[in-house]
Amino acid sequence: MYQAFVITGIIGSIICAIGDFFLYRCQGTDSVRIGEAKKIESNWEKAPASDFIISGALASISIPLYYLGFVAFAHQIALQNKALGIAYFIVMSIGAMGGVGFHLNACFMPLIYKSIIKNNGSLKMVEDVYSIMSKATGVSAFLTYLILIFVNSIWVWIVIFSGIVAVPKVMCLLTPLMFLVTGILLSKCSKLFHIFPLALTNTLGLGGIAVIALISMM
Repeated sequence: MYQAFVITGIIGSIICAIGDFFLYRCQGTDSVRIGEAKKIESNWEKAPASDFIISGALASISIPLYYLGFVAFAHQIALQNKALGIAYFIVMSIGAMGGVGFHLNACFMPLIYKSIIKNNGSLKMVEDVYSIMSKATGVSAFLTYLILIFVNSIWVWIVIFSGIVAVPKVMCLLTPLMFLVTGILLSKCSKLFHIFPLALTNTLGLGGIAVIALISMM
């Protein structure tokens, strides 16, 4: 069963990466941050609404799928340390479920912006809505990102280097934080990564956890 979970986790991360592509591809190199808070992308206006709708739909499908990769990894930890495995399962469950809301919120904002501007609303109106949404979801979004990228990666490093999960140490490179750092470095070296969204590297890193779980089962 857990072998099926890791395959599903890998597939889920790829689907989510595709969703990220639709969400962020409008930004590119010619988009600039506008408004007083500089949180609105100028290219949102000309981007097709379907991009954000597709992205939200793919995220809703893919996040529960890549979550199963976490479940499989939690099982591998629990084989040697039950308490640590259960703790990982609980923390990553919180992170994954928060990820759905985090992604949908990111998709809603461009759609709200397009609707307000289309109906002759002002940029100030958009920023007011953005401010309200940020107050409502900001803490949850921060915790979700912290758990999925940082806590997740550090936890994996600990169980690998301590020998709780028996895989080569090089597997530590497949963690979300390492994918994030790699993406940042690539974005500095190539314009391709301004078009091919940096967020993709985070998502693929989540699938890396499932790969590590798969290797540990062999």
